[in-house]
Order: sequence, then C-alpha cells, then structure tokens
Amino acid sequence: MAKEYISLQGKFYLSEIANGVAGAMRHIGNVPEFELEITTEQVEHQESTSGQRTTDFVLTKTTGVNFSGQLEEVDKENLKYILSGMQTDVTSTAVTDHSLGTVKAGEEIKLNGYGLTAVTFKAGSTDIEATKYELDSIFGTVIFKEAIAGPVTAAYTTGAVSHTTIASDFNKEYELFFKGINTATGDSMAVRLWRTKKSPETKFPLIHEELGQYEISGQSLSDSEKGLDVTLGLYGHVVTIPKAV
Repeated sequence: MAKEYISLQGKFYLSEIANGVAGAMRHIGNVPEFELEITTEQVEHQESTSGQRTTDFVLTKTTGVNFSGQLEEVDKENLKYILSGMQTDVTSTAVTDHSLGTVKAGEEIKLNGYGLTAVTFKAGSTDIEATKYELDSIFGTVIFKEAIAGPVTAAYTTGAVSHTTIASDFNKEYELFFKGINTATGDSMAVRLWRTKKSPETKFPLIHEELGQYEISGQSLSDSEKGLDVTLGLYGHVVTIPKAV
C-alpha cells in the first residue's frame, strides 16, 4: 500500500471582503512559512460510580481556527496588510514660506516632504547660498553649516510619494485561498478560509542583514450560512485534487 505523505509548496491569495462579498484574488508573493491552528475550549465530566473518577464525557464548548505565517514581498498592498494601515498616494505640492525659525550650525532639520526639488532658503528677504547648507532632497532634511542670523524660511516642491499609516485599520476581512502542490505525491491541494481577520500584533524589522521576513497572524471567522453545507464547512475546507493519470 502506497504511503500518503505531505510536503506542500504553493501560492497564497487574499480577497478583500466588502459588504459580505469577496473581491478579486491578490497573490501575496512568496510565503516561506504558513500554518493553521485549530483551538477548542472543552469541559470534561468525571463519573462518580466506579471509584476511579474517570472522564466519561467531553463537551466541546467553542472552536477556533488561527493562522500564522511570514511574508517576504512588500508591495503597497502587503505593507498595508502587515502594518494594519491605510495607504494614501500623496501628490506633489509647492511649499512657500515654510518657517524654520532660528537655525543653529550642525542641526539637522526635517522639511515637510520627500523627493524635494526647487529648494531655496532665505534669511528674511535674502537668499542663503547653497554652500552654507547640506541638503538631503530625497528625505527632505537640511543641515546648516553655520548659524544664520534671523529667522529662516524655505520654499520647495515635494515629490509624489505613498504613505502607509501604522496600526490604524483593524476591521478589514479577507478570504484566503491557497493553491498548493504536494511534492511527495504530485497531488494538488487547495485551502479556502471564508473569512480571515489579521491580528494587528506583528514585528516590522527596520534593519536587515538578509532579505526581510514579516510575521503575520490572525484568526478565521465562521460563516454560518456556508456551515449549513457539510462540503463547505463553517471556517473553510481543504481540498485534495488527485494528479491526472
């Protein structure tokens, strides 16, 4: 008799749910680790007739399905998902008369934008020579090499960038779909979870020696309507698809 082993590889997809309907599937890139955990809360009953106080019945009060994994690809949508944030495209803006107050030599000052162009500084109505400051236009910072008499103002044009907020959107639900291949048998395996909600708890490393990996976790929520169909299940199901002969 052939032995049935499992060694899975595959692709993960998320479909954002709006008004109870799952939208288009989005491939979330390479996922080196992902696992499901089934949890229960049980009450054990001990009989009192044998003198051994044995457990003769177990009542399952609640069930749950949790997930955890790692993402490696961090595009706009994955970044928003990892950070439980909201993503906004910020357009280019012309800024005039941005007051920096009195500046001191060697202090680094953050301007209000990134990818700056057409940057000028004035002390009162007098232009400040470029030799008197060091500008990082990409990150929008400036260091004045000497003290400047009088309040300083800046003018510049900001670049178009993408902002992703941190820990600001906890309510989104996604359907999760896995297209897997069992490399031990050649069979295909699909996993479908009707409703998943990611936990906001995560770690987001900012320094890497190798490629970054970002932890995600959360839980699968039940769908009572689908649970009425034994082939669908309350939380979802696993489908084994035999390889073509």
